[in-house]
Amino acid sequence: MEFILSKINIVVFLFLAAMHLYWVCNGQFGIAATIPTKLNGKRVFTPSRFGTFIVAVGLFLFAVLNMVFDGLVQVPIAPSYVVYGMWTIAVIFLLRFIGDFKYVGISKRFRKSVFAKKDTYFFSPLCLFLFVSHILLVID
Repeated sequence: MEFILSKINIVVFLFLAAMHLYWVCNGQFGIAATIPTKLNGKRVFTPSRFGTFIVAVGLFLFAVLNMVFDGLVQVPIAPSYVVYGMWTIAVIFLLRFIGDFKYVGISKRFRKSVFAKKDTYFFSPLCLFLFVSHILLVID
């Protein structure tokens, strides 16, 4: 199971990093459904290209950390630091799954926007999967 979970995590993180790079390059596909909006349709925030690039780099590094954990990539880092990194990824996605008690996560109050529906049926479950998969990998 460890083999499959780490591979799925790697593919998910690489795909998400690629999507963010696509948006950095002014790609428009899927962008409308990925930013939380208020009831009046206004975006809660407008991400900058630099911020989106930083997210892409972070997601790529999450993929690399999973590759290191899986033994696909060798780096001169103590294994305990890799495990700490995996725990950190798990906590990040647990917090994203819980949300901000307003616009994102299972705790959101605004549930009628396009983003909110995608968040309920896709983004939050994906975050829960990433949390659980990283926990299972670390405790295995």
